[in-house]
Amino acid sequence: MVYLENKILTKNYFLLYLGLALCLGFSCSACGKRGNPMPPSLVVAEKISDLSLVVNPGERYLSWSLPRENSDNTKPVDLSAFNVMLKKVPQNLDSCRYCDEGFFDYLTINPFKPQSGYQLGTTFFLPVPEIPKDFIYVFSVTSINSRGWSSEVSNKLALFALPEITPPSRVELIPSASIVDLSWQAPVLPADFSGELYFRVYRRQPETQEPRWRLITPKAINDTNFIDVGLNDWHSYEYVITAVAKIEKSSIESSYSEIAHITPGDYTPPAQLENFSAFYYEAGIQLIWNPSGAADLVGYNVYRRDDISGLEQIIAVLTPEQPEYFDINLVGGRTYYYRVTAFDSSDRKNESDSTPEIAVKMQ
Repeated sequence: MVYLENKILTKNYFLLYLGLALCLGFSCSACGKRGNPMPPSLVVAEKISDLSLVVNPGERYLSWSLPRENSDNTKPVDLSAFNVMLKKVPQNLDSCRYCDEGFFDYLTINPFKPQSGYQLGTTFFLPVPEIPKDFIYVFSVTSINSRGWSSEVSNKLALFALPEITPPSRVELIPSASIVDLSWQAPVLPADFSGELYFRVYRRQPETQEPRWRLITPKAINDTNFIDVGLNDWHSYEYVITAVAKIEKSSIESSYSEIAHITPGDYTPPAQLENFSAFYYEAGIQLIWNPSGAADLVGYNVYRRDDISGLEQIIAVLTPEQPEYFDINLVGGRTYYYRVTAFDSSDRKNESDSTPEIAVKMQ
């Protein structure tokens, strides 16, 4: 009898352990039926949150950063594709631009061997397709890993159809010391264009080993002029200008204008000297004039010629503190002709216009 009870008890324990083991592998329901298997935790790449538009001269790109982490903070080493989704919205039905309905799979990209677009560093660039007039194209992107699991949908980016624009024309450059003053003429836009127009200025130095165009106006310029400062005098520079048309976050950039060349430096001479006079005085000829007010004045050149040879020469180079000169050892009876200029500290030694020439007869 005792043996029979122990056998029954052992059987009951066995059934209890078996049920517990089954519940560990499968979910258990109150009705005693086996539940469906629990799905494994999905590990996907983090959401792309910086989908944006990048415009270059004559080009437009969708741009986004490659995911840096997975949803469990691990590295996304199994990233296999990007899925770009698109929604085409007529402008007269724009009330649902950013709602989730209406998107379709536009393009799947292998980021390591893309058939369209390219990767630069940790950023991917995809050319924007041509957008028909009166339509808005809305884009979003997801990342897909090697298991086919997709990340959350990125931020949405709406792009408008924009007119092709010609580059600015009549680019003019005015050089001065370490400065170039640029101006240009804006392109003519279609009469029905309702967006903004601004400009970008690019510069390069052809004498360097890598003469690449560098954008020097990262912020929008609304005016048709720009002053570039901090340049090296007597070095050659080249400039091009582009025009950018913009509606909301959608923009398009023209091709480059014609190249304009310039060498900055101080090309401005001192002003002409005033109140110059010359007269005979105590066996010589006295010259006198008003001092120059030029901030970069270095000195004065005194010129003389006579009525016999007619040859002119510089007879004195004076400091700014010497706005006068007394000429001696002259031949009596001859007539001498004098004029004076001021010059500055520029490498070119810019020289002012000459004073009127004055003739004085030596007694």
